[in-house]
Amino acid sequence: EQQSVRAYPRPFGINLAHVLGYLSPITADELDSAEEAGDRSVNGASSVGRAGVEKEYDRWLRGMPGYKSVAVDSMGRVLGDDGEVAGQPGDTLVTSIDAKVQAVVEQQLLERMQYQRTQRDPVTGRNYVADSGAAVVMEADTGRIVAMASQPTYDPGVWVGGITKKQLARLYSEAAGNPLLGRATQGQFAPGSTWKPFMTAGALTNGYSPDTQLNCSSALRVGNRDFKNYESGAYGYIGFAKALEVSCNTFFYRVGYSYWQQYGTDVADVDAKDPLVDEAKAFGFGSRTGIDIPGEAPGRIADRAWKREYYRSMKDYYCDIAAKPQDAETSDFVYLFSREFCAEGYAYRAGDAVNFAIGQGDTLVTPLQLARGYAAIANGGTLYAPRVAKAIVSPDGEVLKRFAPKKVGNVGVPKATL
Repeated sequence: EQQSVRAYPRPFGINLAHVLGYLSPITADELDSAEEAGDRSVNGASSVGRAGVEKEYDRWLRGMPGYKSVAVDSMGRVLGDDGEVAGQPGDTLVTSIDAKVQAVVEQQLLERMQYQRTQRDPVTGRNYVADSGAAVVMEADTGRIVAMASQPTYDPGVWVGGITKKQLARLYSEAAGNPLLGRATQGQFAPGSTWKPFMTAGALTNGYSPDTQLNCSSALRVGNRDFKNYESGAYGYIGFAKALEVSCNTFFYRVGYSYWQQYGTDVADVDAKDPLVDEAKAFGFGSRTGIDIPGEAPGRIADRAWKREYYRSMKDYYCDIAAKPQDAETSDFVYLFSREFCAEGYAYRAGDAVNFAIGQGDTLVTPLQLARGYAAIANGGTLYAPRVAKAIVSPDGEVLKRFAPKKVGNVGVPKATL
């Protein structure tokens, strides 16, 4: 009896679970659809790709199952063989992953997270949680993915032979850190200070120069609030290079605030110009990169249009709270916020603009988007669609398809500025 065997070799001990993805048995609906389409590459015993490159390149990797025809009489009794068609193995996917680099990236990501858990957060007084993370290594001039890791991860072999309910529950468990979530492409986070180089590019192409000096004070008052530097540090008047070196928040607050004062004081104007928002979008933030790993998250640019749409989607909820007397189950903060949101939740204020300039607020990015953005800075401004696949090779060694680097845009910033 012939049996299908599936194994995951681990050169240099790599895991690569979120890049590879996984397979699971074909469903009845999928089988019906395949039969209607005349697709003979699957049958009731087939497994199909559900995530990662297993899903993206499923039709290449699957092959063609063999079958045997038999003649039967009216009673269903087998009379003899009526022909046999041999199965055809699937094609081979050649990737750009460097196993040695992947092993180092996975190890360093895990070790760094473990180290951070031993360090104390000066703000909270407790050790850092450091329960998740991601890392991406990408060729700046091609967009090819050299390594990609996400933590927590899982053993891709768990799907072989059928996964148990307990195993599946753990993959989706918040207590376990949602191991099935590939944070490099699906995790969405506030970019923080990694955002500042892109804001620098936007400023230097919209009125500022490398010689500009702004005050890196310990705080900047905007409206009725003081927006502070990390640990209230101050460096006096500095330029963009120094501001990036010391990651000065108040320097970039001033940049964002100046554009808001110049273009955006009408808080209800959804079309007001914002050079920093425009630059972020030019670097591809707020949109999927187009990587050949399904399920990629788009991130979010928290601009005026987003804030207006968020207001529309949440207005009824918060206005309902605000319209009633405060009850014991509603905290003072929630009640006050609901009243303010109901009245002016659509308004894009100066505080939104200065938060955007340092990668805080409601803006979210994926680690892959950041990697591609930094690659564009390094390569002179070209945005590539990140790609894992390099080629498809037939079982007899013929190269059926090569995947060339795909340029999808240019950030429009002079090379000298980058």
